[in-house]
Amino acid sequence: MRIETETRWMVLGTDGRHVSLGRAEPSEAEVMAASDALAAQRLSGWLARMQGEYYSRGCVMPEPLQRIGIAHDADEQAALTTFHAARQRRLTMK
Repeated sequence: MRIETETRWMVLGTDGRHVSLGRAEPSEAEVMAASDALAAQRLSGWLARMQGEYYSRGCVMPEPLQRIGIAHDADEQAALTTFHAARQRRLTMK
């Protein structure tokens, strides 16, 4: 039996901070607006697609797809590690 998982689009910052853009694939204009908002704060990150139920204790798998914000050579893996650690802390607080 195959279990369907939720797909969400998100902005993943280089420091692991993140914000959901919703379940529908964002338009080019929405991606540009997110990139401009990051750049205005001198931040950078990635547009990412995330598989899994964010608000459950199960595993989620963000996949960085496109760099956004200011130009950067940040380490995707470091951002993902920080993202997972922050999410785990929030889940254990419940």
